Amino acid sequence: MEKKDLIAIIIPVYNRAHLIGETLDSILAQTYQNWECIVVDDGSTDATEAVVLHYQERDARISYYQRPSHYPKGANACRNYGLEKSNGDYVHWFDSDDLMHHEKLRLKMKHAFTYQADVVVDTHSHSSNPVNTSAYPVTSFSSSTFYIDFILGKKPVITNDVMLKRSIVGQHRFDEQLHKAQEYEFLSRVFQQALTYCFLEVALSFYRPSVDSISKAKPKKQAVNLIYLSKKLQRSHPQHSEIIAKTERQARKTYKSLVKVNALSLIFKNFHFFRKSYHKSSLVFLFLIFYNLITKKGFDQMKPTTANGL
Repeated sequence: MEKKDLIAIIIPVYNRAHLIGETLDSILAQTYQNWECIVVDDGSTDATEAVVLHYQERDARISYYQRPSHYPKGANACRNYGLEKSNGDYVHWFDSDDLMHHEKLRLKMKHAFTYQADVVVDTHSHSSNPVNTSAYPVTSFSSSTFYIDFILGKKPVITNDVMLKRSIVGQHRFDEQLHKAQEYEFLSRVFQQALTYCFLEVALSFYRPSVDSISKAKPKKQAVNLIYLSKKLQRSHPQHSEIIAKTERQARKTYKSLVKVNALSLIFKNFHFFRKSYHKSSLVFLFLIFYNLITKKGFDQMKPTTANGL
């Protein structure tokens, strides 16, 4: 018999009065019943609070919290606060505008039990078409170095798809300064330990893109986040050539996007970061910046020819 461990579902929310009800309905419909749902409001100005409190009255497994004022605004702070308020043996962060397949939690717990998995990952779909959950590929393995493949993008994972054993999260928390690729950075740290993974090739979440997503950022803000993330990865993995090469490729993409919008101050603020990604001297790179800004060309010719730049 499967052990009925408690699953903590943690949902950050901001101005989702029109969507959060459907999300909570999909959780209430779960065939696996031993869950708690922690909804943390990031300061909504619509009727989100009233909607969630209505659901809380209907089912005591749902709890509504306001993000405390001493936590910075943002989805990551809400995710972290939700973790502090939760009790689950497993943790499953979820987004406030998406939907769960009614078998999502049961199937993930089934495989967590079967494979003694620390991490269980399913997939998601942009289509609401029915999903066949009777047969699908399952891959399970143990590794202490999977985080490398994950960082390199060989096996991407998003927030809605991953369920973690609480014990492996430990003191790790979402980086509250980061507003893009949050789960990527968070999981890159959590995965740096010997873990058993289980990947289910079945879409158990319906992803609903939203123009006002809690995690959306404007182009320049996105660039700031990508620079911050790349620098953090470089500091964490200075000896890993493939990871350094990946951050340098991202740096070059970010530099190109900033040149196209004439973001000169941001380019010069991160002058040496961008210079190193192209493997150029300061004088040469300074000349190239002005050439790029004037012509909006020449980026491909600037790419380094060393192994790290490939």
